[in-house]
Amino acid sequence: MTARRAGTMLALLTGTALLVVACGSSAATTSPTTPPVTQAPPTQAAPSEPASSQLLPGFSFALPSFTSDAELEAMFPKDLGGQPITVLSMAGSDFLGTGMAGAQIGPALQQMGKSPSDLSVAVGGTTAISVIAFRIKGVPADQFLNAYTAAAGGTAGSTITDASFGGKAVKKVVTSGSGSVYLYLKGDIIWTVGGNAPTDALLTEAFSKLP
Repeated sequence: MTARRAGTMLALLTGTALLVVACGSSAATTSPTTPPVTQAPPTQAAPSEPASSQLLPGFSFALPSFTSDAELEAMFPKDLGGQPITVLSMAGSDFLGTGMAGAQIGPALQQMGKSPSDLSVAVGGTTAISVIAFRIKGVPADQFLNAYTAAAGGTAGSTITDASFGGKAVKKVVTSGSGSVYLYLKGDIIWTVGGNAPTDALLTEAFSKLP
């Protein structure tokens, strides 16, 4: 996936993922593991080129130089469905600066006594499936999810069912107008998996390759 495609996917999917994450919080399952130890992420410049989404007429933005989270990127699968994946990540301050974070992230961070620099967002995928990770270092994923849900105003308008893929218990969250996203909490990371109607086999592969 090129930087252009990664930027387009980030613009198109992060808002949907955050919305569905908020709607699915009351039923999310957290894996009882110790959050991974984090280190200060290195600074990495991403290519600056315009990225436009054909699915969102008139929407475009230029990819600036992001502060990446190399450790979070390393947790993503290297390939899915035989297609290689390139992962794009950014610090929360960069994410909020893109205008894609919505109005709930800031209040959620404040509620937990965190700042945008404590948040990382990463996205990767293919034409068939997308994987997005939201991480507040050292904060359990369910706590982050609950804070975001409170800021978003609850879970109305969603259908939540249990699912299992790749040996992991996940939640399938269907929100009117936003499609389906599969939600998985692990340590201090909220993982969302979705895309263009991925098959069960592709979902199984994706979740089996997540931490």
